[in-house]
Amino acid sequence: MKIKITFCVLWIIGHSLCGQETWSLKKCIQHAVEHNLSLKQSELSVKSAAINLKESKFGRLPNLNVGINPGVSFGRNIDPTTNSFITENIFSGNYSLSTNVPIYQGGLINNTIKFNSKQVEASKEDYQQSVNDISLKVANDFLTVLLSQERLEISKQNFESVKQQLDQTTKLIKAGSKPEGDLLDLKSQLAKAEQTVVGAENGLDLSWLQLKQTLRLDPSYNLVLEKLTDDQLRDIEQESYTFEHLFSHAEKEQHGIKAAYLKWEAAKFNEKIAKGQYKPSILANGYLGSRYSDAAKQITGYTLTNQVYPGTKIDGKSVVFEQLYPVVSGTEVIPFGKQFDQFLGYGIGLSIQIPIYNNFKVNAAVQRSKIQTEQSDIFYQVQKENLSQQIAQSLANVKAAVKEFEAAGRTVEFATLSRNNTQRKFEIGSSSTLELNLAQNALQSASLNLIIAKYDLLFKRKVLDFYAGKELKL
Repeated sequence: MKIKITFCVLWIIGHSLCGQETWSLKKCIQHAVEHNLSLKQSELSVKSAAINLKESKFGRLPNLNVGINPGVSFGRNIDPTTNSFITENIFSGNYSLSTNVPIYQGGLINNTIKFNSKQVEASKEDYQQSVNDISLKVANDFLTVLLSQERLEISKQNFESVKQQLDQTTKLIKAGSKPEGDLLDLKSQLAKAEQTVVGAENGLDLSWLQLKQTLRLDPSYNLVLEKLTDDQLRDIEQESYTFEHLFSHAEKEQHGIKAAYLKWEAAKFNEKIAKGQYKPSILANGYLGSRYSDAAKQITGYTLTNQVYPGTKIDGKSVVFEQLYPVVSGTEVIPFGKQFDQFLGYGIGLSIQIPIYNNFKVNAAVQRSKIQTEQSDIFYQVQKENLSQQIAQSLANVKAAVKEFEAAGRTVEFATLSRNNTQRKFEIGSSSTLELNLAQNALQSASLNLIIAKYDLLFKRKVLDFYAGKELKL
């Protein structure tokens, strides 16, 4: 029964590991870009800038507005249809359709469109720069995990080596070939090696946590990374770049530099917008309107009454004169449609505004726009200067890292020879445990330094590739 359970457990574990996907650096970067919240904010900024551009383009078209103003008046009022005073409650309403068409506004619309167009382009470049920044962050975290894994592996190997030495020394002590004091030294060395393993495990856990946070993955997510091959490690120092080549390419292609330049161009159009307020503006307008009132009535019927006019004389004789006179017998409110036709009016016109004095507002707006243009220009120059310094520093870092890597390799080579030699002397009794421990520690330290130098050089090479416009991948 136990054999069956063990077999099932091993099958489940094996099946789980076989179905587990290995994440390459490229996949990690893609995942981070798709799930990063800061990038989603940048995407919204791009959409917002696009809406502003669309709005400014529609500014060339006429607007159209409908006005409806109903109301009720009580007591003595003026009949809105006859302008005569009446004493009754009146329900009335005015209805209008109006439009304005911009003819000339000092270049406001055209310059606003150009300004918003540059803002859209700049926001897109800012987004791409954010993508690049996150890509470098992922690459750094990715390589840090690989470095921590190798550091842990070296620590474990050192622990096993000291443990084997302890076992071998125990046998030699029992045989009488070694003093018991050597056993205490090796036990101390084994405890120190175990402590180093624990520290490496903790470092690896922190590296995993940092990478998963950058990728926005759950800390418990079982992530497996694609490891570096020997060919990739051998190729890390083959290609060389010059400062002129990198700066020439990065100045034209780095999204942060292009965004700064576009913002400077946008600031110049904003300055033209501000200066346009000095010029007159001309608008064509049109109006169509009518009104309605329940005080407006029409006659529905008449009755004839006999009207007597006394005091009338014909040929000097008094006579009674009578005449049939029509009297209104019924009225009704004129229907809405009929009133709308009766009171319908329309017209067209021009609206011309010539700025003369605006409490220094226009002057202040122009001066602020000039300052903003100068600030944008300075920011652009600062970005280029920072880029130049970063590239120069990155080239110097790579040169130093190459030397460090080569020196670390030679140190490991000599430390290995020294440890092996001391090991042989220890086995024949011509070397002490202390000497063996020192040689072992020197080899472990040299191996760790080589690993650190290797990944340090690899990342710094990737930074140069980034400035050269290459895709970040291993």
